[in-house]
Parts: sequence; C-alpha cells; structure tokens
Amino acid sequence: MSYDYITTHTALEKTCAEFRILLQHDPRLAVDTEFVTERTYAPVLELIQIAAADGRIALIDVQALGGQLDALRPILLDASVLKLVHAGNQDLSILRAYLGSAPDNVFDTQIAASYLGHPLQMGYGQMVRTHLRVLLEKGESYSDWTRRPLTQSMLDYAADDVRHLHALHVKLKQQLEKHGRTEWVSEACAGMVYAADNAIPLRELWRQFSGRTSLDRRGLAVLRELCVWRDEEAQRRNKPRRSVVKDDLLLEVARRQPSDPMAILQLRSAPHGLGERAAREMVERVKIGRAAPPADQPETEASVSLDDQASALHELLSAVVRVRAIEAEIAPSLLAPSEALRQIAAARAEVPGMAVFQGWRDRIVGDALRGALAGRVSVAWDTDAGRLVLK
Repeated sequence: MSYDYITTHTALEKTCAEFRILLQHDPRLAVDTEFVTERTYAPVLELIQIAAADGRIALIDVQALGGQLDALRPILLDASVLKLVHAGNQDLSILRAYLGSAPDNVFDTQIAASYLGHPLQMGYGQMVRTHLRVLLEKGESYSDWTRRPLTQSMLDYAADDVRHLHALHVKLKQQLEKHGRTEWVSEACAGMVYAADNAIPLRELWRQFSGRTSLDRRGLAVLRELCVWRDEEAQRRNKPRRSVVKDDLLLEVARRQPSDPMAILQLRSAPHGLGERAAREMVERVKIGRAAPPADQPETEASVSLDDQASALHELLSAVVRVRAIEAEIAPSLLAPSEALRQIAAARAEVPGMAVFQGWRDRIVGDALRGALAGRVSVAWDTDAGRLVLK
C-alpha cells in the first residue's frame, strides 16, 4: 500500500508543492482527518489524510508537526480545489479551528448518496463496497490516534479513508447528473460548510438540548446561564463539556431552579465528583437566569400544538411528502421535516419562507402540498399500479 507519512515541516512543504502541481491537472483533493474528542475541551486533530486524483496519498501527522499547518493551509482553503469528503461535518469544523476557516467547495459523498436513495447515514465502508466492490478493513475504527508511533495497520486504515473518494465522486456525480440532482447536493454541501464555519455562540448552546421544550421562558434563561457556566468550566478544566456535567443535570436544575447548593448535590443526576464549589456556582447562574428581564428571556420552542383537524391534515401532508419521496427515491425528511409539516398543518396554509416551498424542493413537492391544502390533491391507493399515488 503506497502513501507518504509526513512528520516534518520540510517534508510537508515538499509534499504540498507536489500536490499543488497535481491539482493543476485535476483540481480534486480527497480529505479526511483522525481526531480525538473524548479527553479535551476542543477536539484534538491528530492526522490529516489527503489524496490526489492520480492516487498520490499523504498522511500528515499533526501531532508531530506541533499543529503547525502553514504549508497545507493554502491548499485546503483554495476555493478552486474541490474537496472530497465523507460525512465531513466534523472534519470541517475541526479543520476550521486549525486553519482559521473551514474549507469550502466541498463534495460530501455521504450527502450525495442520500440524495440518490441510499440511507441518510451510509458509512464509508458500505459505500465503497456498494459502488466500487471493494471491501475495507475495519480493525482500526476505534484506535487511539494520540499514541505514537502509529502502527502500520493504523496508517493503512487512514490511507484507505481517502484512497477511494475520487472514484466514488465519479460514480456519484454521474448518477446525480443523470437524475438532475447536482444542484440538490451542492446546496446541501454548502449548508454543511456554512455550519462548520459558523460556530454556535456561547449563549445559544442551550438550543442543542432536546428537552428544552419542557421549559418556560424563565427556565430557558436559567438553562442558558447554566450552559455558559458549563462551557467555561469545561474550558478551565480542558475537559469535554459533558464530562463536567451531563445535559440531564442542567435540564433538571433549570426546571427546579434551586437556591441551595445542597439541593443540586442531592439530585440523582448529579455526579459524585461535582463538589460544593461547582454547586454554588450553578446556584449563582440560576439566580442570574431567574433575574433576566422578560425581553432577555429566550422564546419557548414548544412543538406546534395541533387540534384534531390539524392533526389529520398533518397526516395527509405527511402522506403527500411520503409519496413524492418514494417517487424521488430519497428520505422524506430531505424534502420536508415533520415539524415543518406541523407548522403548515396548524396554519392550514403555506408558510412563507419554508425550504419546502423553495428551489428544487418546491418543484418536487411544493405544488403537491399546495394542492392538498386547497383540496385539489389527495392520496389514494392505485390497485392497478399497486402503490400510493397523488390524485
């Protein structure tokens, strides 16, 4: 198995110069990373794998280089180079921390496959096996990438992660063009890059909590302060956020809003090592959140409430989307999330600004939804065809 293992700045500069020449002939660069998230506040980048269209592969040891990637930065941030990745949202976010911004002009093979009827989270190994008839080794999936020296097996595994991305790109691109879906994937990949390049503000971290809809506005203000405290504490300790305290404890404290630190320490969800100091600081954040004026309290995000008629309409709209999704051979959620359909059903009308009524989604399913809302479209079983159809 051929690849270059880069551990010095001299070798990195030489390799990058050679890759720049290769990219002049074919401006596609396969990119992957190996990183560790379990031990520190911020993920630690350990290895960057890059591959050119001619099969040249370089494994760049970020640890050996002290995290200094100046020679690589111009290539990864070159907008004229198409970066090929698989499930690259985390890779882009981590590269942003080291490069200053996330690489753009990206083609994600997992996203592309999802718009061609494959599962939303199709793994790289499964995709290589399906499209290229190549079986990859999985033995290093859970390896410790912080250890040195890296074993031959680990390096081989890392090289395989970029070895087949160019061939996958060719296959997927042909199918996307055949079905007229290139625009769909370009839009989705651009959205992934935007998300990677725009970190969630500290005071907005509470929006990531799935249980937040059970809180009122004051409770959300408390949760917001607790999230800020946890993030600051995680940074201070250089630990992952959830290793400081888990989400369920913050949610429980936001619900109860205790004024006594002992009340927090006695909660079942409180870790044994939380300590009185941390509990006191959490109580202080509770006080700050409770004191937030109404204008500074977050708006509640409870799911739209539906009466019986709206609930039935939601089922009809969901069926319309399902039929169109089956016809397009993609997941219904790629056309219209259920919550968007709930909002439409609650309004009994088209909701302006929704993605489902814009661009290619509008062409696939938007008119059908408008027709259902106007009483012109229904869902029926076609006995001759043996399938659901829109009438």
